[in-house]
Amino acid sequence: MSKREEQRAATRRLLVDAAVESLVEKGVAATTTLEVQRRAGVSRGALLHHFPTHEELLGAAVGRLVQRNEDAVQEELAAAPPSEDGLLRSVRVLRAALRRPAFGAELELWAVARTNPRLRQVLRRAEGAARRDLYRVIGEVLGPDVTAAPSYPLVAELTVQMLRGMAISDALYRDGTGGDALLERWIEVVRPLLTDPSAEERP
Repeated sequence: MSKREEQRAATRRLLVDAAVESLVEKGVAATTTLEVQRRAGVSRGALLHHFPTHEELLGAAVGRLVQRNEDAVQEELAAAPPSEDGLLRSVRVLRAALRRPAFGAELELWAVARTNPRLRQVLRRAEGAARRDLYRVIGEVLGPDVTAAPSYPLVAELTVQMLRGMAISDALYRDGTGGDALLERWIEVVRPLLTDPSAEERP
């Protein structure tokens, strides 16, 4: 890579980092191109060279948010106390990671995309590229005993959707009241699926 190319890559990283920090700290509405330009300390021309539209800038930020969320899972996993119930421990780890601000920022982008077709298109590309990494991380947290079950793909998908729903609720109910009890009931529901060899054949 030439020095000029290194400078361009460094400028792009600055812009994406600035967008991510703004999304986490101030939200989507306040993360304008002018705000990102100010935080990054670059010219208007430099911003437009890398990201001609606001939507493309936000789409690039999603990739960095996904990486932050993956790092959060690893941090929560390392900090989680040992437990005889590995499945419940794993789901609690995922729940804790999804309560962090970076995932809240990602969810907020999804909500805005509901009425912004251009942003929705960009986010679908970014999230689609990250989907494989998401399920890889989930598999690492749940462990080989769970991932070896025939119904694991179904359990993983349902668990992701359930945890996302809980994260949305957290936007209004930050105390997370009842969260642990709900996770325990969820484990009661999915554990039989993991031990039932016919579960994967059901519609």
